[in-house]
Amino acid sequence: MKNKSFTIAVFIITLIGYAQQVTTVAGSNPGYLDWPGIQAQFSDPMGLCIDALGNIYVADRSNNRIRKIEATGNHMVSTVAGSGVEGYADGIGVNAVFAGVEGICIDQQGNLYVTDFWNYKIRKITPAGVVTTVAGTTPGYADGSVAIAKFGYIEGICIDSLGNLFVADGGNNRIRKITPNGIVFTVAGSVEGYLDGIGPVARFSYPNGICIDNFNNLYVTEFSNQTIRKIDSSGMVTTVAGSTWGYADGQGTDAQFKYPSGVCVDTYGNLFVADSNNNRIRKISPSGWVSTYTGSVFGYVDGTLSEALFKSPWAICNGFNGDLYIAEIDGDKIRKIETSLSLNENQINNRYTLSPNPNNGNFTIASDAVVKLEIFDNCGRQVFYNNNVLHNVSTDLSKGIYLVRISNSNNEVSNEKIIIE
Repeated sequence: MKNKSFTIAVFIITLIGYAQQVTTVAGSNPGYLDWPGIQAQFSDPMGLCIDALGNIYVADRSNNRIRKIEATGNHMVSTVAGSGVEGYADGIGVNAVFAGVEGICIDQQGNLYVTDFWNYKIRKITPAGVVTTVAGTTPGYADGSVAIAKFGYIEGICIDSLGNLFVADGGNNRIRKITPNGIVFTVAGSVEGYLDGIGPVARFSYPNGICIDNFNNLYVTEFSNQTIRKIDSSGMVTTVAGSTWGYADGQGTDAQFKYPSGVCVDTYGNLFVADSNNNRIRKISPSGWVSTYTGSVFGYVDGTLSEALFKSPWAICNGFNGDLYIAEIDGDKIRKIETSLSLNENQINNRYTLSPNPNNGNFTIASDAVVKLEIFDNCGRQVFYNNNVLHNVSTDLSKGIYLVRISNSNNEVSNEKIIIE
């Protein structure tokens, strides 16, 4: 009893509360307007990612802009880059020009990477707003250095902990990789079709959404084959779920999708899929069971998971705390599914400390009650884990902002952001 009481006293926290509410974060009528939250306007938002502070970045396709939704306050929407005209130009902020931005991801230093659909290029936006071209030249297919590489219709993009970019090259029916030293090569895929296998033996039909898990497995939504595919670290491609065009929950390939377009994975290995033409968010468990998480007919309703309606959900990503964020292409909105606890900064009542913060990857936890510690990067990937009682923590993580999740013996959880300099 004494130990239990001490544990509770040390951890004065907010428990995980599964509210399961769908809300609108930003967006109203189609258009272009920087303004707070639901007063702002988007036009065909097709990609989104979240930084370590909870700010949302949106690839606003038809506006040819990258937008930012602030995490705090009134969710002010601002333009990060793009002038609004369609074309191609590197530059700073609104002086840069895009042509149909679709996919977006963020690295640990806060750099954004964007697939520029009609320019057949991958662009980079620094935290200062400087836009440069990472890779891509004229439309086509060519591996090699970024100066000569060619892409087709590129949509989804994600990044691993080493800074490798992975791109769903729908026009070439391939998954491509861009290394930090500027080499582009094909991970999987060849001619159009449907075939599981290793690397170039595998065949896809317009892969368009992509994400990566803690074990460097890639998950791909396949728009034309109506499937969700997996590419493991050896390059082996298998089918996780999906078969023919339609709507059916069930095990693996017994399930049906209608143009799945976005995918993300949580820390427990569950996949969440934006099933665009079914207007639903689908969940695939680690065992391969497909269920409908939320959504039904085409429409717009906030509320519980059973009440919520969507208009063509296109992209989906997860925040640190398990909440899901959705870019709704026909609704021109960014929606949120609240599933878990919120990030807490001051819920420990000064009985628990993590110091120093910022640090160089080494820090101390002042509490005897910690039984598990996890660290996540700003893509939601677990990059450090220890299930022993810890006081002095030593990591080799690179510079950036991370989420530290601490659990006690009662399975109560506390989250804190740290900065590694």
